[in-house]
Amino acid sequence: MVKKKTATPSFTAEQLAEFKELLLQERLKIVRRLKSSTTSLSSTQQAGEEGPDVGSDNFIRDTGLTLMGENSDMLGLISDALSRIEAGTYGVCLDCGQIIGIGRLRVRPHAQYCIDCKSVREANDGFPTES
Repeated sequence: MVKKKTATPSFTAEQLAEFKELLLQERLKIVRRLKSSTTSLSSTQQAGEEGPDVGSDNFIRDTGLTLMGENSDMLGLISDALSRIEAGTYGVCLDCGQIIGIGRLRVRPHAQYCIDCKSVREANDGFPTES
């Protein structure tokens, strides 16, 4: 297997500070959302209770748990991005090793892939290339 050449990011200190601030703000929003959603997941149904209200409660709880999982995944991506800032590898595509566009990073500061590699992954069920 041929090792891909990794590009060296050349972000200014101001740009890195901007991305770090975006990541920290997003992390704070998610943590607040998670704290408020955990209080709304407690069950109000009684033992032996049945009917449409129970089904509705279960649906709301399941939806809340799904959203909590997605938010937890996003926290992981944010943490990884902050680690890459500290390591000096932020903004480098994990698949091809090229620089991720600054516009993409401003919209999705936790992005791990350039737009081309992300498009390939979306077309291949999350995998970098077709098997």
